Amino acid sequence: MNKLILAIPVALMLAAPAVSGEKIQLTEEQQAKLDKRLEGRTAGEPRSCISNSDQRQMTVISDDVLIFGSSRNAKTIYVNNPPGGCRNADRDILSYSRPTSSLCKGEMITLIDSASRMPMGSCSFGAFVPYTRDED
Repeated sequence: MNKLILAIPVALMLAAPAVSGEKIQLTEEQQAKLDKRLEGRTAGEPRSCISNSDQRQMTVISDDVLIFGSSRNAKTIYVNNPPGGCRNADRDILSYSRPTSSLCKGEMITLIDSASRMPMGSCSFGAFVPYTRDED
């Protein structure tokens, strides 16, 4: 599968500051999935933490893009770009513990192999950028 460097909307660039000047690379399929989730939504100011209710559903778009929300049809969803990415996030189990009911920037994610159940690495959460559904 070929990886493409795609133009990322300004709103997503806020959500995804490039690490060391690198651009986020998404396949066409990943970009389409992200576009579908962000369609009709406007980006807000990045937040350091999200509440417990906003963590109920996590979708992995790529190693560099995670989406959190309370349900698929939530008015607001949160895009997170782990600094440096989270290698194999779409294939491994992502495990994280919350010392409080909030999930915050800088907290660690452990990647666990889905077959062997062995830890395979770790990464941390970046800022959480809210995307709120536009009013009709």
